[in-house]
Amino acid sequence: MKSSDLIDLAGPWGRVLSGTRLHHPQAMQSMAVDPVTRDVYIVQLRDATTAPAAGNLCVNRVSQRTGLFSEHMHLDGFGHGYQIGAQHINGKTYLWTEAGPVQGGFGTHVTRFPFLAGETLTMTSTALSRPFQPEPGAYNCAPSVDPIHGWVTIRYRTAKGYFYSRYPIDSETGKVTGRAARTISHPSKTAAPRTWDTFQGFASLGDILYLYTGDPEPPAPSGGNTHLTAISWTDGKVVAGSERITAVPGLERREPEGLAIEPMGDEARLLFGFSGSGTMPRKATICFLSTDKAVQGVKVLSGWIGLVPAPGTPMASERQRLRGRLVNVAGTTLLQLRGTLSRDLSGDSKVAHLPPSLVPSRAVRTNVACNMDHGRGVCRVEVNAAGELWAFGATARSRISWIDFDSFSVPWH
Repeated sequence: MKSSDLIDLAGPWGRVLSGTRLHHPQAMQSMAVDPVTRDVYIVQLRDATTAPAAGNLCVNRVSQRTGLFSEHMHLDGFGHGYQIGAQHINGKTYLWTEAGPVQGGFGTHVTRFPFLAGETLTMTSTALSRPFQPEPGAYNCAPSVDPIHGWVTIRYRTAKGYFYSRYPIDSETGKVTGRAARTISHPSKTAAPRTWDTFQGFASLGDILYLYTGDPEPPAPSGGNTHLTAISWTDGKVVAGSERITAVPGLERREPEGLAIEPMGDEARLLFGFSGSGTMPRKATICFLSTDKAVQGVKVLSGWIGLVPAPGTPMASERQRLRGRLVNVAGTTLLQLRGTLSRDLSGDSKVAHLPPSLVPSRAVRTNVACNMDHGRGVCRVEVNAAGELWAFGATARSRISWIDFDSFSVPWH
């Protein structure tokens, strides 16, 4: 990577998934990203009664492009799933998770296995790599993968406290090689009091270890107590944060869940999740912060992405196709659209749907150019929290046959 591994925790955030429904109704616990396919793998407990104690998990595969769950597999007796990792080896996705025997609902080992859609693995399955402990007697073990620098980090607990050990990954086989290259302890309450709130995930990027903490809360002006903290692998000291995270303020229930690193060319994204619905099923929302730096006060959070036209919309040329992106200008994130809609409208109409990465937390609207009976006029257009793009103002006597979205640029949150 060309940029620093230290991400601006107070910088502008973007979105990866927006309210994704998973295979089971329970909340997401953590996630990881295949660095090649960019599919997101989300872990959840299978039910609220037996799964927490037994350590029974479900792994969901979700497309970033559509935001939809596609496949799943079950893990029996593995742990709580509070952090996982992903690798791409020889065309397959491999996952790192906790492993049994389960103690207090959490794994005492870690293991690796290929994602096998529709299958159920147990601790005796031959698909598992040999489970191992970072230290004899360790418990509350969980792994996270740095796909850029080639490390797997294990968080674990002993009688002396919580620790993080990182191991080098063989670049060809993807397996852990040798002993831990570095072990650091969890920060003290004095040095980093927020890291002793409810622990929700961790991820490592180069020389920086990121910690995610906080409690489930409804929307609040204070932004709740969700925090990110950056720790140095060199000396274990805090180098950034703890920074309060106020992303997606419109969620019914902001329960922080899981961290992951995603390579993005010469840059990387730190993904952080929320279980964001107040009732079952608890839907998954994932956001990100990026190592990418602003240029003259402008930071592109999402490049131009095609919108999905509503049924009945004629096929547009490449130049006219509806697209959207997110940019942050001097601290304000804007949703920008471009393209021309050619469609006969005689009333208020849904004209397109935005991909998950562009969906706002609350409705945003503005006026754009359109045709009218005697030339050029304007109409109101709106994107709601469901990602629907609506056009308003057409009537049977004053129809709209085209709308130009190139002037659509509104604050996004």
